[in-house]
Formats: sequence, structure tokens, C-alpha cells
Amino acid sequence: MTTEIWQLSESELLAESAAVSHQIQLLEARRIALVAEIDTRVSREKLGFPGPAGWLTSTTLLSPSKATKIVALARGMAAFPDIADAVNTGVMSVDHAALILTFAETPPENLPEEGRDAAR
Repeated sequence: MTTEIWQLSESELLAESAAVSHQIQLLEARRIALVAEIDTRVSREKLGFPGPAGWLTSTTLLSPSKATKIVALARGMAAFPDIADAVNTGVMSVDHAALILTFAETPPENLPEEGRDAAR
């Protein structure tokens, strides 16, 4: 039985909030991994949409922009498995992964080649 939030001590509030946040991160990572598989394995006919973002928007309460971001993360993490591993294990947040992927996928034009390798 779950304790009502108002009945939690201050320490319990802090601990449960941190634990729930970690669980949400892991669930977001799982959703991204699932969408990556949907993107590569499920036919557009089966989806009923031109891509997984449209399907996600229609079957969840996600906004089109959030669904598009999830698909972009799924595709980006497929190209950068080390980032995917960090997200999937809860070491890196989805938001941090999005920032890193944006940089890695489109590094600044004046970045030297050795900097590009280090950025990966």
C-alpha cells in the first residue's frame, strides 16, 4: 500500500522524489529504445502513419514536437551506442543526450578534425 504523499516525512519526500525521477529517466530511455525498434521494424502500413512520430502523437498524449524529439533521439542514439548505453543505464539524462547528439551530429564548421573525433 502506498503512503499518501502528505504523510511522508521530509526525508521520505526527498528520497521518493529522487527515486521516482530516476525511474522516469529509465522509462524514458526504454520508450526511446522501443521507438527505435518501431522505426526500423514496423511497416508504415502497420503504423498507419508516415513515421513513428505521427503514431506516437496519435496513441499517446504527447505533443507532435515531443514525439518528433523522441524519434530523433532514437535515431541519434542508434548512431552513437555509447550515448544510448549511458541513457539506458541512467548515467546520462535524456536531455543531456539530446544536447550531446545535436553537437555530435552537426559539429561546428570550424571544429578541427581531431576535435570531431574527441567529440564522438
